This record gives sequence, structure tokens and C-alpha cells, in this order.
Amino acid sequence: MALSSTLMQEVCKRLKPGMHVCSFGYPDLIAHPKEVERILGAKIYSLKYRDDSEAIGKWHGVTHKIPDAVSFFALQGATLDVYDVAEHRGGEIICDLNYPDTTVKSYDVVLDVGTLEHCFNIAQAAINMAGMLKAGGVILHENPFAMGNHGLYSMNPTWYADFYGQRGFKLHDCWLVPKGAEPIKDIERTKRFNYSGPEANIIAVAERLEILPFAWQVQSKYKKMIPAAGVAGEKLREVVNA
Repeated sequence: MALSSTLMQEVCKRLKPGMHVCSFGYPDLIAHPKEVERILGAKIYSLKYRDDSEAIGKWHGVTHKIPDAVSFFALQGATLDVYDVAEHRGGEIICDLNYPDTTVKSYDVVLDVGTLEHCFNIAQAAINMAGMLKAGGVILHENPFAMGNHGLYSMNPTWYADFYGQRGFKLHDCWLVPKGAEPIKDIERTKRFNYSGPEANIIAVAERLEILPFAWQVQSKYKKMIPAAGVAGEKLREVVNA
């Protein structure tokens, strides 16, 4: 898992002192050191680096030193908790997103640094992630859009538009990040579109406006096909309008 340059900038734009951040998967900071310095300024001289930096760099195909994520967020006045199914970097809180989590947690920022696509029970995993947000908190995803067999799933903009289109949430940003190119921010969120570029991730940013129960969503393009009458139609409308 990695906190890419693009996602790192989006997270740090929203950070304020005293915020509590959680990340699903350890957020290896793979951005170039100059980009990290632009964010931290003079505080970069207090930044700690990973003892296993060389091994992490080889895993991600970079040669520079890898900052310690806890130190990076602490220098911005924020605390970081990391959740994972196993302890890969040290200090992770062990959890399995495939199963319902009834533990009450409340974070200002939730990061999905490329974990959702690896969870077989992806819908439950998404609810577990978003459920950790307090009202007014934001969740930031970076998942594969075009990357063969990277994970169990590849994501489409409509997934984020529909999941965060339910009551209690608002999807603010959703764009593609092709490998080696600038983000494409004017993508269709629910309509069909063609893509023939290089490998690409998708970044989405959503806000939790208020704490409401989650509902299973119907894909946007099928909502107009909901039966006009009948018990089944009424129940389906309840889900769609939830």
C-alpha cells in the first residue's frame, strides 16, 4: 500500500492540527523528497525515516528514503492509526474488513491507500471504512481503474458516485490518475466512457455530512428502471432513495 504523490497532496490540503487520521494499509510515502519538503517546509529536518526504507523502496520501485508515516502526520499536528489484516510495517491495528465491525470509531480523515480492491467482500469493506468517519470527516480513496489483476476488483467512477450518493455523504472529487500523466478530472461519473490510456488509478474524495444508517445502492443507470408500482418497487425505491 502506498500514499502516492497525488493522494498525499489531497490529504495534506485537508489536514488541520488535532485531527485523527486512520489508514487502511500502511501508507508508504513514495512521493519524491522535494514534494514532501514542499508540504513540511522546515519541519522536514525533524522528519523520521523508516529503518526498512530500502526494502520498501524496492517494493515500490523507488530509490529515495521512505519517510515514517506516523512522523509525517505528527509534524502536521495529526495522529495516525493504521489498520491491516496483518502487521507488515509494525504497529498496525489488526482487522479484517470482510466482516462487519461493530466497534465505534471516529476519525476526521480515513485513507484507503489501495486496500478496498483486495477485499473479497468489497461492499462490507467499504461500509467498514466509511463507517469510521465522524460527521464532517472525509474519506480519500486511491484504487485501480485500469491495472490487470492488481487486485480482485477494478473500480469505476460510478461506484463512488453511487455509494457516496446515499444520504449522509457527498462525493466531492473523482478523477483518473494515469501512470506518468496528469490527473484527468473531467471524467464522467455515471455515464459510459472510453479509456485507452496507460495503467491508471482512480481517486475519490467524499465527506460524511451526518451519521445515518448505510443502504445498499442501485447503480445510477438502472434507477430509472425501478418499477412504478407494487411492493417490490416500493422497497427498491426505499433503497435507492436512502
